[in-house]
Amino acid sequence: MTKSEGAYVKVTSFLAIVFLFSMTSVVMAHHGTTGYDMTNMVTLEKATITEIEWTNPHCQIRFDVTNSKGELEHWDLEAPPPSMLAPREWTRKSLQAGDIVKIEFHGAKNGSPFGIIQRVTFPNGKILRAYPDR
Repeated sequence: MTKSEGAYVKVTSFLAIVFLFSMTSVVMAHHGTTGYDMTNMVTLEKATITEIEWTNPHCQIRFDVTNSKGELEHWDLEAPPPSMLAPREWTRKSLQAGDIVKIEFHGAKNGSPFGIIQRVTFPNGKILRAYPDR
């Protein structure tokens, strides 16, 4: 094998390894709904939006709500990617920090403050659906 052939093999091998590692990170970032109770809908009134991440592979919606004991709870919900929300009339600015809304979602099976959002209802009655109603 010549020097140039050896260099070609090294570069090709390196690029193949980089490609494989980049693909595994994409696969690991995507997950299913097994950690969520998809049979039970949680509804929280007067949720105050604290942060929105309009990103792939999933948008994140964070909010605070006061529980029945008067304690502030911090929640983090997964939403579809922007490409799935846009056809349902969502935009980057649909929800803003400080908005007070009703949020419906499927909560985590282990009781932690995480979930998958289903819909948001604004005080004026406008509804944004993250997924088609079942």
